[in-house]
Amino acid sequence: MGSFSALIRDAYAVAGWRLPLLVVVTFASALLEGATIAALLPLLAKSAGGPDGASDAVSRFLEGLLAFLGLPSTTDGVAILIGVLILLSAVVFLYQAYLSSRLQTGYVASWQHRLFSAFFAADYSFFRSRRAGDLIASAVTEPQRLGGAFYQANLIVTSILYIVVQVVIALLIAPVVVALLVGVGCLLFVATRVLVRRALAHGREMTAVNADFQADAGELMAGAKFVKATSTEVRAVSRLGAAIERLRQLTFANSFDVQIVRAVFEYASGLLVVILLAAGPSLFAIDVGTILVIVAMFVRLFPKVTGLRQCLQSIGLALPAFDAVVERLAEAGAAREPGGLVAPTGWQDHGAASIALEDVSVEVNARKILSDVSLQIPAGAFVVITGPTGAGKTTLLDCILGLRRPTQGSVTIDGHSLNDLPASVWRKGIGYLGQDPVLFNASIADNLRWIVPKTTDGELRAALGRASAGFVDGLPSGIEAMVGDHGSRLSGGERQRLALARALLGNPRLLVLDEATSALDAATEESVVASIRSLKGEITIVAITHRPALVDAADLVLEMQDGRVVSFARITGPVATSQGVRIL
Repeated sequence: MGSFSALIRDAYAVAGWRLPLLVVVTFASALLEGATIAALLPLLAKSAGGPDGASDAVSRFLEGLLAFLGLPSTTDGVAILIGVLILLSAVVFLYQAYLSSRLQTGYVASWQHRLFSAFFAADYSFFRSRRAGDLIASAVTEPQRLGGAFYQANLIVTSILYIVVQVVIALLIAPVVVALLVGVGCLLFVATRVLVRRALAHGREMTAVNADFQADAGELMAGAKFVKATSTEVRAVSRLGAAIERLRQLTFANSFDVQIVRAVFEYASGLLVVILLAAGPSLFAIDVGTILVIVAMFVRLFPKVTGLRQCLQSIGLALPAFDAVVERLAEAGAAREPGGLVAPTGWQDHGAASIALEDVSVEVNARKILSDVSLQIPAGAFVVITGPTGAGKTTLLDCILGLRRPTQGSVTIDGHSLNDLPASVWRKGIGYLGQDPVLFNASIADNLRWIVPKTTDGELRAALGRASAGFVDGLPSGIEAMVGDHGSRLSGGERQRLALARALLGNPRLLVLDEATSALDAATEESVVASIRSLKGEITIVAITHRPALVDAADLVLEMQDGRVVSFARITGPVATSQGVRIL
């Protein structure tokens, strides 16, 4: 119940006054439908040879309404009234459906926007500690289930309003009969309560299984080359198949439970209607016309009662999605970077950046992965960082990028401490090239404009020229050529040159190369390194690499081991040493 009330409060926070409006419109729709059926009472009373005078409050109200509208208390007058009520019911119903759909889709979009905004406003440690598939499931799949919960909550409110309105109208007509029917309905509700609790348990498990399924599917699809090369296709399908089977079982169990509820309510109500028609007039001393109206109302009402119980089951299946997205949003909020998604403003120097680290240490789980590193990188220098795996190279680079805050010590850029300003302000002046360049399934031009959207075609071509990416001119569509999924239509060297051109369009003060040439063949690497070498002096360049071509191009080489800088050398030729330690 706590999750349900939290869902309603959250929906109100998103929808505002439109949510109470939906309730009012739903109430009006229920009232009109009940009035339409009740309007049959005078006709049935006359046809059954009943007395001309109205004997219940509803009939008296209807006759008063006919008189107010100037309609005769005849068959024609009642028919006109019923026709008007049906038209009004149709209009109100359509507006209710429109408003409900708008609010539901808006609620889903609101949650997806909130989650993605929170994710990208979080610091990089948030992404390091979670699987990408889990985050995608949280922001894509779970909000869709949340939309289902919103829909079911709306149906619950709608069903309750319909039931209350029509039961009240029926009570005014035949209170004893209605009391009997309501009592039977309550008994059926209690009898099917266990199915609602089971749906809630299924929903919690489905949330967990779905997250694992999407994460595994994403990893295996991304690693399709590895799977094919190692002939482990059967194992991959088997791993996914286990999740598929469990999801099938949960979905089937819930679907069949829904049908059980439907059968209980529909067939029980059918038997009750038969008994009422057969024994009602003699047992309750009520005329046939009144019995027929009550039956008509409850024939319309019992599907609402059945739907209410089914909705309670379905929302039990969907509510865990609400708990999951709220928890994920809180996690992202706790990891929020100073400044969040606000566009970088404030300090912005121009030209190559000078970088200084003073006694920088980073500790993770009581283990130091970077220890007392002090380092100065002059503006315009080309610095290469080498060392074995686990030496702390990436951690050092993350500190420079502002992706990781040191446990102790400070990082300064041109004398400004990164602790005193949002990291996004500094990152705006950084160009980044990784081992596998991030390219979107779009045109070359669209990819190049990712950092600076308003770049002209002329500026794009100038950046391509600086990055030695002349191959673009040879493509049939030029800069409008599609690069394919992750740049699959381009070679490794072409992808790197495009990524370099994109970085240069942002006029970076620092260019970071994170194993950027490690996957390239020697000839391709040499052409990319030549492009990078031409930038020396105008941009500060920091590279992590083990490749001789980049080391030879550097001004300074740092070697790291066990979280410390163990040697520092100025390159004067293809090989250099410092304090007897060989860099290459």
